Amino acid sequence: MALTLSFLTTATAVECIFPFVPENRQSGAGITLRSFLPTATAVLALKSAPTCHMVGASFTPGQCSGTQGMFRFAMSGNCQSVGKCPERRICAFFRDRLRLFCTVGKMEADDNNDSDQFSDDDVYNNLDENDFDLFELTEEQRAELANVLNDDDESGDELDDENLPLFFTRPRFQWSGGDYVEPRTPRKEFDRQPGPVRVCDPCMKAVDYFQFFYSDTVFSELVKFANDNAELKKRTEPQKNKGEWKKLTVEEIKAYYGLLIMKDILRLDRDAHYWHTGAEHFLLSTKFGGVMSRDRFFQIRRYLYFVDPKKDVDRGDKLHKIRYILDTVRRSFMDEYIPHKEVTVDEAMVPFKGRLGFKQFMKDKPVKFGIKLWVCADAVTAYCYNLEVYTGKHGGQINKLMGLSARVVIGLTKPIHNFGHIVFTDNFYTSPVLAKYLAGKDTYLCGTVRPNRIGYPADLVKTNAEIRRMPRGASEWRQCEGMVATAWKDNRLVHYLSSAHTPDWPPNAPSVTTQRRQKDGTVVEFQCPPSVAAYAEFMNGVDRLDQNTRQNKSKKSMKWYRRVETKLMETSIYNAYVIEGDTVPHKVDGKTKRDFLSFKLDLAHQLIGDGYTERHQTGGRPRSDVNNTPPRLDRTDHWPVAGVGKDHTCVVCTARHKQYRDTHAGVKYADNPNKISKTTMMCEKCRVYLCCNNHKDCFKVYHTRVQYV
Repeated sequence: MALTLSFLTTATAVECIFPFVPENRQSGAGITLRSFLPTATAVLALKSAPTCHMVGASFTPGQCSGTQGMFRFAMSGNCQSVGKCPERRICAFFRDRLRLFCTVGKMEADDNNDSDQFSDDDVYNNLDENDFDLFELTEEQRAELANVLNDDDESGDELDDENLPLFFTRPRFQWSGGDYVEPRTPRKEFDRQPGPVRVCDPCMKAVDYFQFFYSDTVFSELVKFANDNAELKKRTEPQKNKGEWKKLTVEEIKAYYGLLIMKDILRLDRDAHYWHTGAEHFLLSTKFGGVMSRDRFFQIRRYLYFVDPKKDVDRGDKLHKIRYILDTVRRSFMDEYIPHKEVTVDEAMVPFKGRLGFKQFMKDKPVKFGIKLWVCADAVTAYCYNLEVYTGKHGGQINKLMGLSARVVIGLTKPIHNFGHIVFTDNFYTSPVLAKYLAGKDTYLCGTVRPNRIGYPADLVKTNAEIRRMPRGASEWRQCEGMVATAWKDNRLVHYLSSAHTPDWPPNAPSVTTQRRQKDGTVVEFQCPPSVAAYAEFMNGVDRLDQNTRQNKSKKSMKWYRRVETKLMETSIYNAYVIEGDTVPHKVDGKTKRDFLSFKLDLAHQLIGDGYTERHQTGGRPRSDVNNTPPRLDRTDHWPVAGVGKDHTCVVCTARHKQYRDTHAGVKYADNPNKISKTTMMCEKCRVYLCCNNHKDCFKVYHTRVQYV
């Protein structure tokens, strides 16, 4: 009997053969390396023992039979010797799941030592925390390990086994057909209540939901960063920054973001056209100039910054220019919402064609050039739960046994492990190794899979001749430890892998069918396996999110980080729209659905009108009459006077009442917080009735705010 060990490093892989002689202790056993490497500590995978998953050791190149050393496992339980010889000793603790304890350096053994075991002190004294290159080792676990390794007190050398990460090597799969057998460990039932974490007031406006992610604290930080950046640029590069800079305020940056949203709705090829006032092109006129001057808008955009410019830059972090806003918004995405049972992991693209080291090309995406995002979204509502910007290969941070695609899925779904979620992925991510790993975390996988994935059943891979003979709608399946691999014939043979579904529909459950049109025009209906039907229903979560948060790729931008921040803002707006829909239904019978565009329009005007008033004309050439301000905002000769009669309603209260009624379909009059008030006071110039008393300031709001609703 021989134990085959895979010797994995960042440079190459070496296989070792260890003759396992449990009875004959005098046998001359050794380990022969099939390749030559310098002395280094690396990770070893013990393949032939099903309960032994990982162990580390150091070797010198060449024939190692003359070198003393040791392999050690650490688990709960009693130590048992599984193999002894004069030159190698293996000490292991057995458990249902192995937790990696440590890698053990090269150790010189005393020939006169009669002991058959190494002490714990010998293990710790030959360890170094730099020997660890583990996938799930957190900072707390690394600090705990370092404390043990650096502790000179020989009495306290213990690690908390419960806090150590779970690891395993690439397992072996034994697929079988026949009758379906339920997994030995029942699947965890999903029992969470999906939706917003906090209880939301139905009276909340669009801006209130948006500020779950872009809060006043975030806006205050952006104002501070922009002011500091402008001051720094003017001090270091005065020739390139000659314009006068007025301190930015929170109200002004909210108005700036409101205009950004309106620019996405009203798309013009040149930003200057939004402030066009010429009579020759009068159809270009907008109200942007009434909110903020063109030069001020461009000045804010120039100095807007998403990280503290006074702090030292971490050049090793490729995303340091958006680190603050990226981490803050991502954290709020996860804190504010509980996703449904079904989630989707896929990639999205941020359009960018400038020079950038981690720019990607994806020929099958609508946006072919740009910055790739890994996204985990709710498959039901398309809420963006987590995302990660792809900046290139991570080197040693990628788990060598599972690869980049598995690392992405594990990293994005880690906050929802152990709750019974089902993760839907395409064939770039899906693999039997990943499905088995997630099943150990009470999280299940379903998706298309490439038939050449390691561990996929080979007998489901068909030749072209066999595929042509299969009728459309035919399927075959194999099972292994709760996983079901299905080969289903559509236009071509498509392979699926699921750890959450059975191969066939239950007898008492209705089956799902699909329709396909033949070449002669006839429609054929045939049955879909459960995993195929679920994949078709829930795989589009990220695609729907990407469609609703698309950016205008025709606009040229030299700053990549602004494109990413704009994507974060658009995603935050959509997430706010989803939370609003969970609080107040967007669709009520007999009413028009409140769509995403209506939400964005309300949000833009509320960001502009909530605290930021119409800018004053301070001198210079007056604007043309084409884009003149409304008469109610000219601040001239507006006096409250008594009107005629008593049966008049305030225009501000009425507008607010109607706006709430339109955005909250089905609300009763008694439940509307904006009551319609009667008044006898009117504006002498505007000839409209407005509240003007100690309780309401509708007269002031009407004459000072662009958006008074």
